[in-house]
Amino acid sequence: MWRMFVIFIEVVILVIVLRTSFVQYFLSDIQQTVSGWIESVVDIPEQQSLSALREKFFYNNLVLQPHQTDYVLDITESREKLESFRQFYCIKKDKNPFIYGQNLSRLCELIENTKF
Repeated sequence: MWRMFVIFIEVVILVIVLRTSFVQYFLSDIQQTVSGWIESVVDIPEQQSLSALREKFFYNNLVLQPHQTDYVLDITESREKLESFRQFYCIKKDKNPFIYGQNLSRLCELIENTKF
């Protein structure tokens, strides 16, 4: 009987402590940190694919101006930006003020051959 009473008191104290705002804040902070780690681990393959695409495009392509290089770095920053670029300039054939001609054709070809 005494053991059950002590266990009951311990459970009540645990519930009271876990309901305090400090513990709630602490637990939510831990949750956000772990979620950030998981998201960064999930993004690793995508970032590796984007990096490989960048390297293939820049390999033996020394005719790019600095603003063109910055533009390619910007559009290969995320999959969403790259997909938007692909839709506008590779599929719909819009005019791109930064990348054009053979560079655009090569970049579109590399995007099409890249698996995400």
